[in-house]
Amino acid sequence: MTRSGWNGYETRFADEKRVESYARQYDEGSYDDHVWRLERPVLLDVLRRERVRRGRLRVLDFACGTGRILRALEEVADELTGVDISDEMTKRAAEASPQALIRTGCVLTEDLLAGPYEAATVFRFLLNAPEEVRLPVLRKIREHLEPGGLLVLNNHGHSPSLRSIAVRVPKSRPERPNELRHRDVVELLHASGFRVEARRGFSAFPPVLHRNLPAAALRRADAVACRTPLRKMTGGLMVEQLYMARAVG
Repeated sequence: MTRSGWNGYETRFADEKRVESYARQYDEGSYDDHVWRLERPVLLDVLRRERVRRGRLRVLDFACGTGRILRALEEVADELTGVDISDEMTKRAAEASPQALIRTGCVLTEDLLAGPYEAATVFRFLLNAPEEVRLPVLRKIREHLEPGGLLVLNNHGHSPSLRSIAVRVPKSRPERPNELRHRDVVELLHASGFRVEARRGFSAFPPVLHRNLPAAALRRADAVACRTPLRKMTGGLMVEQLYMARAVG
């Protein structure tokens, strides 16, 4: 598969202004920054425990973008590799995480995933990638993980959630954003050689509500809903889902 087989992702983010616009999504106080602040400590806790269990942690951050996840992983990883198909994205990632090995290209046609790794992170890939690419990419990542290696992956457009309703209004919307159900993600992971061990939900309220209602109140409610024991009742309805899966076979 050529790079163009990724629905133009590498050309969509070839423009520096577009990459800058993407990076601004995570400016302090933004909706995406809010979700990341809830998600980040869970991610790091999971990986810290994995490092203690194994004694070391070599981590692959696939679809690393501008390096947001890489910067966080520096706290827990002994070795870091970031891979993305966009040249402009990986330039930013190299600046964000100088200690990481950064590689640019298509993992389905180029030998980019050196490995082996004890863990891999995959954020904002499933919904952004063409459907036909998802399974082969996850299988490629699985091939480069140690036996029993850990995959942490997110779905940032979970259905059902309040986002599912929001993206259907108004009906005049020219193109509805992608969504994935829990069972879709589980099937993808199983088919690519992973067993789901756990999942966590984040953000009960979609971006449109944060823009049109008192955001501070919604964010406080989100923080409460993510705590035990409430999260056990509300997690499956959250907009953002974080999966912890183990390589099998």
